[in-house]
Amino acid sequence: MTESQISINSLLAPESVAFIGASNDPTKWGCIILKNMLHGGYAGPIYPVNPKEKEVLGLKAYASVAALPETPEMAVIVIPPPAVPAAVEDCVKKGVRAGLVITAGFAEVGPEGKKLQTAMVANAKKGGMILIGPNCNGISRPSANFFPQMPSIFPGSGPLAAVAQSGNVAASLIRRGIKKGFGFSAVFSIGNEADLHCEDFLKFLGDDPETKVIVGYMEGFKDGRRFFNVAREVTVKKPIVMVKAGSTGAGAKAAMSHTASLSGEDATFDGLCKQSGIIRTDSIDDMFGIGTGFLNQPLPKGNKVGIVTMGGGWGVLAADTSANFGLDVVTLSSRTIARLDEILPSWWNRGNPVDMVAGTVGGVVPESVRILMEAPETDCVILLGVLGLMKKRPGPSDGKPDLVEKQIREALQDLSDAFDWLKSLSHQYQKPLVIASEIPFTLGDFENRMVQMLGQKQIACYNSPNMAARVMSRLVAYGRYRRHYSKMKPTEGGKNGIQGA
Repeated sequence: MTESQISINSLLAPESVAFIGASNDPTKWGCIILKNMLHGGYAGPIYPVNPKEKEVLGLKAYASVAALPETPEMAVIVIPPPAVPAAVEDCVKKGVRAGLVITAGFAEVGPEGKKLQTAMVANAKKGGMILIGPNCNGISRPSANFFPQMPSIFPGSGPLAAVAQSGNVAASLIRRGIKKGFGFSAVFSIGNEADLHCEDFLKFLGDDPETKVIVGYMEGFKDGRRFFNVAREVTVKKPIVMVKAGSTGAGAKAAMSHTASLSGEDATFDGLCKQSGIIRTDSIDDMFGIGTGFLNQPLPKGNKVGIVTMGGGWGVLAADTSANFGLDVVTLSSRTIARLDEILPSWWNRGNPVDMVAGTVGGVVPESVRILMEAPETDCVILLGVLGLMKKRPGPSDGKPDLVEKQIREALQDLSDAFDWLKSLSHQYQKPLVIASEIPFTLGDFENRMVQMLGQKQIACYNSPNMAARVMSRLVAYGRYRRHYSKMKPTEGGKNGIQGA
């Protein structure tokens, strides 16, 4: 690892931690965050620092940082703002390498807070100590069981990373991951960016072997030029999907009082994204959906899309959205149509989208997907509806719990096998496959379990044809960017598309 990576790794997987402001009061963040660290399973030594307590949450407490029996690699700081600069100075004297400052009340509240923030950073720099925050809700590294954070939510380990100036947006992303079965390599709530900035974390994640896709929420930038240069360096390795808030006057004003961020011109950020390869979105749901859509996908070589749909309406919506976002809903060749004629009912539409018109039995759906994958006129494929992937459709259960559970398990196994096959098919032909579906039956908690199962396989399944088409359009745009960049400067990645994906 580079020196920068080693430093940030001290925040994510420290050998030991000082907790300054640890508390036994369950209403205080010094208690809540320490509990989260303990419940999250962190195995290293934690040293609570509180001059009024002999023990905090069962751990021996210390009156000061100087009194600690060893030099902790990292410090979590949850004390009132006026005391933070001195606490950082104590950490520097002790030799602490990195600090997470949860406390709010700094530059975001005005000049006096800004003075405290400046003093805090100055004290850290005296000893080469790095800081994340202040005014943030914490960080997490699931693979290290490390959760020094406000929310009591513990995502599993996975290839998605998040960087957010907003703590509640970071928490929203984590909750979406937990609900949908996707894990995280790291989550950074970065607050005011007094010391380390967004681009420092992007640079780290760009070289982090645990991370395949980066999602981010930003309100403004401390150094726009450096952010652009780092983003361009990272996006040739892995995708960055980002929401940039503060695009209106009201939003910009809110951003200044939230994280002391200067939001800048929206059109300027749009141009920055296009030139640096960032995929910009405008909502948390789109950011998460598009980010997970990049996992386990090869990049398309062009914009020609083939669509297989269980019903005509969804196909029309997908075709409209595809065209609106720059995809070519390609005319199928006579050879491709002839191959589909061999397996589909005589009344199928002989066009693109390929409408199953209820002809979903006997394996025709996966075979239709294979034919479109093999077709030289397509660069990518959208599949709308998963019912045709199932060997056996669930029937009436008469409310019998044992029968419901048996049908759920059989259906999940069917779909698990089918999605594994579809993923291998996509990589065999080096064409991305984006899937959207609703479930046309009610069977206990089947749908939630299906989503969880797919997320654990790092596979996204969307609930609308429009979203599937939007995700595919972003894959196409990113693939175009990568091809354009590779002509100027050779990069790694090979024929498998996204490096590390």
